[in-house]
Amino acid sequence: MAQGDMDEDFLNFESKVNQVMKLLEDMAAANKSDAESAAKKPETKSEINQDNFIVNVRQDRTVLNRKAGQKDPSDSGGPQQMDKYTFMQQMEQDAAERTKIRQERERIAQNFRSMGNDAYRKQNYEKAIQMYTKAIEHVKDSPILYNNRALCYLKLRNSKRAIIDADYVINKLDEKNLRSWLYRAAAYLRLGDEKNYENSIKFAKKNNTKEISYITAFQEKLRTDF
Repeated sequence: MAQGDMDEDFLNFESKVNQVMKLLEDMAAANKSDAESAAKKPETKSEINQDNFIVNVRQDRTVLNRKAGQKDPSDSGGPQQMDKYTFMQQMEQDAAERTKIRQERERIAQNFRSMGNDAYRKQNYEKAIQMYTKAIEHVKDSPILYNNRALCYLKLRNSKRAIIDADYVINKLDEKNLRSWLYRAAAYLRLGDEKNYENSIKFAKKNNTKEISYITAFQEKLRTDF
């Protein structure tokens, strides 16, 4: 091979080598660019969802770890607060309704009581008892109504029924009620039960220390009338 040919072949070879090296450099640069693009690539939907899931789990753990009774600062009340308000409003409405019903019952009871008092003054004790009983049907916690009926029973010499009314007041409504103790004493005296008579007088005086003179006068009248 001539020297010129050898020189030409070498130059051709060198040129090919340079081309190959340039190609390799271009490929390396392209790979580097792809790698950098991949690093800057935004999160995919699945990746975002995964991150949100992690955040939610952490928030749930925060709620679970919060001490019992500690209010969540972000909690402004919501439905629970509204439920409390509705409950309190309903309670107020119920209380107002009960008061209204009670007042109406008392009004009706007072009318029957007035008719009973009128019948008592006319010595119509049977009718008086009926009126007081109707009044009690509307208001069951009035000592006056039971005492008035007990007095009517005493007038009719129905001592046992008088004791029942007097005992109801003493045991259920007002244990110190003076009229109940005295009517009870009168009923037992009429039944000839001295022990319960004396016991009733004793408690009448014990529970009504300012009425001793009145109780003594009542005893004297009882002994006279009986």
